[in-house]
Amino acid sequence: MQEPYQWYVFYVRTNSENRVIRELTRFIDMHDFGGYEFEPFCPESEIYFRGNKLRQQGRAYRRRPLFPGYVFIETTMPSREFLTGFGAYIYSSHDVIRLLKCGNGDNIALPLDERRRMEYLLKGKRCVERSVGYIAGDKICVTDGPLRGSEGMITYINRHNRYADIQVDMFGGKIKARVALEIVEKTV
Repeated sequence: MQEPYQWYVFYVRTNSENRVIRELTRFIDMHDFGGYEFEPFCPESEIYFRGNKLRQQGRAYRRRPLFPGYVFIETTMPSREFLTGFGAYIYSSHDVIRLLKCGNGDNIALPLDERRRMEYLLKGKRCVERSVGYIAGDKICVTDGPLRGSEGMITYINRHNRYADIQVDMFGGKIKARVALEIVEKTV
């Protein structure tokens, strides 16, 4: 999408993310928004799946929402026009709880620094792929994947189930997310 673009975030009922994306796509197709571009999406994360059947097929990782209960829209539409254009949809949808705002002001777009941090994690694929690393003493070193260079975001590691919990800044608060992290070695 061409600059300048914004990310707006809907807080939705958990497990209704895909339904909201379909409804938003229909709503956008039915209305004329004057040439603005829209792309509704739900960021995903690869998670290791321990089921034997899937692992034998070579599909040990499955995708799931990175932030359950959140749907994003990437658009070139300014905030004020977005509120007037999508206000009817927000109030009529049974699955959308609210549109998130930044702080106490009227800014509804995700701040630029937070959006760039999310774009770095997603690598343009709308999915946080698995990372690989090792533990040396008390230090975590990620050698490959989207968490490389972002070790400070990691709050918990489960080596057996191959995941890490991270904290991401969004709208002035911290949101917990679970991403795939494979620790290949642990040294003392």
